[in-house]
Amino acid sequence: MYSLMIGLITVLLATTTQAGIYKSYDKNGNVIYSDTGSTNAVEVEEKPVATMPALPRSVIEKKMKKPETTNVVGAPTSYQISIDKLKSGDTIQHGDEPFSPMISLDPSLWREHHLKVSLDGQFYNQDTFAPNIDPSKLERGQHRLDIKAVDKDGNVLGSTTVDFFVQQQSALKKKK
Repeated sequence: MYSLMIGLITVLLATTTQAGIYKSYDKNGNVIYSDTGSTNAVEVEEKPVATMPALPRSVIEKKMKKPETTNVVGAPTSYQISIDKLKSGDTIQHGDEPFSPMISLDPSLWREHHLKVSLDGQFYNQDTFAPNIDPSKLERGQHRLDIKAVDKDGNVLGSTTVDFFVQQQSALKKKK
């Protein structure tokens, strides 16, 4: 029994003591860390672990509390829509790289409103401010890009239209 107690005390003391950490440099200037000191080693001091106190419960509850009503008083009744990188009358080559015209709204799009993008009268995309247009997938000729801002009931709050052209080189060569 006595030897068991001595063994337990020895194990407990061995686990609670820590060896120091030493830092030294070799002849090439590389840092070497070790648990044994040498003639030119410097003991590294351990920095305390940074701890952050928990927030008071009242602050957490206030942050987690959902608003009681969703008030739509601030919803805009109209939008100004503009498009960058694509203007009415622009001509694009059939083999050009895909591009994304940038759509901007004033004021910003309200959370219950949507942006609907259509190309040649067909639905193209929704709620994107940079629709990807690939000229190689369009037929040559005139195309129309329509952008509409609509509310949750589908009422149009603003719209803009851009007519552009896709040009394709002829496969026929002129005779000399």
